Amino acid sequence: MKRQIEARLIQWKNKKTRKPLLLQGARQAGKTYVLQDFAKSQFDNSHYFDLEELKTDLSSIFNDSPLDPKQLIDKLSFVSGKSINIKKDILILDEIQAIPRAITALKYFSQQMNDLAVAAAGSNLGVAHSDEPFPVGKVEILHMYPMNFEEFLSGTGEEMALSFLKNFKGEKTDDIYHKRLFDLLKEYFVTGGMPEAIGQYMEKKDVPLEAFRAVRQLQKQLLLHYESDFSKYAGSTNSRHIERVFRAIPRQLSNTQDKKSKKFKFKDVISKGYRSYEDLADPIEWLIKAGLALKVNTNLHPSTPVMAGAKENSFKLFLFDVGLLGAIINLNPESIMRYDYGSYKGYFAENFVLQELYSYGLNKIVTWCGKTSEIEFVLEINGNVIPVEVKAGFNTKAKSLLAFINKYSPVYSVKFTGNKFGCDKRNKIFNYPLYMILKFPELGRVAIRDG
Repeated sequence: MKRQIEARLIQWKNKKTRKPLLLQGARQAGKTYVLQDFAKSQFDNSHYFDLEELKTDLSSIFNDSPLDPKQLIDKLSFVSGKSINIKKDILILDEIQAIPRAITALKYFSQQMNDLAVAAAGSNLGVAHSDEPFPVGKVEILHMYPMNFEEFLSGTGEEMALSFLKNFKGEKTDDIYHKRLFDLLKEYFVTGGMPEAIGQYMEKKDVPLEAFRAVRQLQKQLLLHYESDFSKYAGSTNSRHIERVFRAIPRQLSNTQDKKSKKFKFKDVISKGYRSYEDLADPIEWLIKAGLALKVNTNLHPSTPVMAGAKENSFKLFLFDVGLLGAIINLNPESIMRYDYGSYKGYFAENFVLQELYSYGLNKIVTWCGKTSEIEFVLEINGNVIPVEVKAGFNTKAKSLLAFINKYSPVYSVKFTGNKFGCDKRNKIFNYPLYMILKFPELGRVAIRDG
């Protein structure tokens, strides 16, 4: 499955002053596959070491001797039986969090052996919570997210649908294209972006019902693996708190969707007595650093830079993958395909839009609330504040968006909805169908530029 991050890996390879690379992301997001595929196509030879699998053999190399790059290379070559060419080869240290001192070693590769391409991969769980000092400024960090909808189309062989989206210029869309793309989007709502889940779906795609059930079974296993990681990296007491916050995210999203609250409520998430942000800050931050939750802070007076005015203790939390969101609440795949799951549709659409934006590097995002209005996401793009309203359905009146426009006069505004692409030229509001986030913000920018 081709991943968009490969283009950024090639850019890293071609830099004249190349630092070691650290590819971070949640477990099972596809980091190992991407690095190995990249190494095979871009280097004469690759030298791959799984530090989790080889921990017993490799721990002493990093822990019991100086972190001199030449010594490390000599010893790793001896273990593998293959000589490492510093000028032409790539060294891959996978699951680097398994031997925390290997993370520190990246600093010395940067300082003393920068001719060698060194790429490390690790789940955010271990890297973010290691006791070893992180080599700040000595590594280049890339964040990897689950496969987005564009990658899903490519990975499932839907090349015609993908070509239509990539070549779309804002023209009128026939119903046949809109319906087909929306049906594919609903499939993605079930599978989400975890590569193994999409692979499971592809194996049984000819029998959709069976495929979706297999996907759900796999997703529930993934959730159990994540929760076992909580205790592995956080200890038994903290892990229970982290798990309860993790499991509370869908309920909290449902409350904001139903207007019961405008932000994450702290009361009784863990147990009675935990009522404030300070009580939950550590488990919340743990999940964010682990890459399992996405946090969108409130900004009541958005201006650039939008993150500067964000309130630390007022925010929404989202899951990092919409497929796992469905699994954690036991949402029936058939209901998703019928697009008939009540108010869940609203926060499913919000979660999907947010993870798509993150996958395209658009992560300077806040939420805004007025007295009677609320905008799901406010982005900073090219120095401009852009409000984004999300509607899962087809009745898409934009009262909150108009209130924001009247108050702040953005250069343009956006709705992601179940409707076809269109533009309200008078108010400069662009309607993107939910399946077309890969064209954002391109179409809006072009239309504004051309007047």
